[in-house]
Amino acid sequence: MAILKDVEPDIIFRHIVWSVLFIAAVAYYINVDIMPNVDSYKEQVRFTRVTEEVLASTKAVRDNAQAKINAFSGANHEKIKVFNGVINESVIRKNLPKGFLRINVKKMGEELIPQDQLKKQFYAITGEVGINNLALILDIVPKLHAKNISAILELPFVVQKTKKGNLSFELRIAITQSTYKR
Repeated sequence: MAILKDVEPDIIFRHIVWSVLFIAAVAYYINVDIMPNVDSYKEQVRFTRVTEEVLASTKAVRDNAQAKINAFSGANHEKIKVFNGVINESVIRKNLPKGFLRINVKKMGEELIPQDQLKKQFYAITGEVGINNLALILDIVPKLHAKNISAILELPFVVQKTKKGNLSFELRIAITQSTYKR
């Protein structure tokens, strides 16, 4: 115990006080400065984890929707192309059945439907066919449908016999198209 004989009690007391003050200062610093940052870090890690989960689920939903869109557009490519394309008098005239003696297509107007991103175009088709070709007139709308043109016959339509013995007709159709632009 010779070592403890040389140590004075006030030095030991001073070291104990300084050690307690140091430990108290470090504890205060940890509680005031470091712990709030750790809580903030934990909250940020939790938020990041939740955000990554939401992003992964959103990507899965988007990929699923994109696959459905691709499958639909692949199967209906021609219909979608016509529905989004340009339809005018010459396109309609080109897609009408053959065999008319005289045919005239005239655009009568257009109606926009902005909430559905659609437009309706109205056309008047006038012409003349032989007396035995009434089926040509009745085949106009189905022939346009066969070419993926969404035409609707607007009633009434007029069919009259001409002085030459042919059938003169006038009918109106409405064609619906998309106005959606990518």
